[in-house]
Amino acid sequence: MTAPTRPFRTVSRSIRRRGLAAAIIGAALLVLGSTSACGGESDGTGASVPSTPSTSTPPTTLGTGDGTTTMRTEVFTDPSRPTGDTPGRSLPTDIYVPGGTGPFPMIVHAHGLAGNSGKFSQLLSAWSEAGYVVVAPNFPLTSDAIPAEQRQVGDIVQQPADLRFVTDQVLEMSRPGGDLAGLIDPERLGISGLSLGGATTYAKLFHPCCVDERFRSAVIMSAFLYPQPGGEFAFDREFPVLVFAGTADTAIPYQAQLDAAAKLQGPTWTVTLDEGNHSWPFENTPSPHDQVVVDTSLAFWDGTLRDDAAALEQIRVTADVVETGAPAKPANGMHEHHDH
Repeated sequence: MTAPTRPFRTVSRSIRRRGLAAAIIGAALLVLGSTSACGGESDGTGASVPSTPSTSTPPTTLGTGDGTTTMRTEVFTDPSRPTGDTPGRSLPTDIYVPGGTGPFPMIVHAHGLAGNSGKFSQLLSAWSEAGYVVVAPNFPLTSDAIPAEQRQVGDIVQQPADLRFVTDQVLEMSRPGGDLAGLIDPERLGISGLSLGGATTYAKLFHPCCVDERFRSAVIMSAFLYPQPGGEFAFDREFPVLVFAGTADTAIPYQAQLDAAAKLQGPTWTVTLDEGNHSWPFENTPSPHDQVVVDTSLAFWDGTLRDDAAALEQIRVTADVVETGAPAKPANGMHEHHDH
């Protein structure tokens, strides 16, 4: 990934879509018309079950990693939910494990439409090398592993439950005797997503179908709100979120991304990437915004998953950003900018 060469300015909050958008918005209308497709949080019977909130535990000494990472791929299969008309859901998942002694915080990352976990290997490796276990599943009907004509945007209603299932499986691996024993602190989980994966992340945080209270913070990339059956989004959680939005995004209009972020009630850092397009700042394709995304996201993860208040202040250095949900504090090189 290359160092940024363009300026980064700030916005206060906000989200929408085009291109990829036409298919996604059309599918969204179909989803609203059929609640029977709801993925929900399944207990294996089709019933919706609530997430188990995290409980307080004594402080844990977290591992910081040794600057290396190892990636392994596991295939998790959920027999309780279908893939279209086919029983079961197969979820090949990349797991990045830091070198050194754990436990480490864990981040779950969701790719976008026609994406895959491998497209993020540079960013996810950077997170893992900094001391995070990173888990990146591949969704069965929205990844580029299947022909374009077979992809189903409406399968997003299943993706929040996919993330829950994968999270459960990886945490099980971290229990005594498991392949990842002692490497994950289950009380320090973050979630992130790009585009349709970002829409899936919004649902995991703020939609009654899918809220998973185990996650402590989130990074949203070029994302929007996609309707889910079973109710409306409820932005009533004060939850730390870092939002990246590019002004040259032709898939999800920049203002639409800001509109979604504006609904967030908790501490929110919204970073505008000037002339940033939809996916390059986050995927392996070189972008002038690569280093800002790496540095700012790591500062955010350190602040929210490691309780490092100084790291959150560092966001003002790594990117020109306005924090919402708390009074903005001027910093060198930072200016306040509000888009309307």
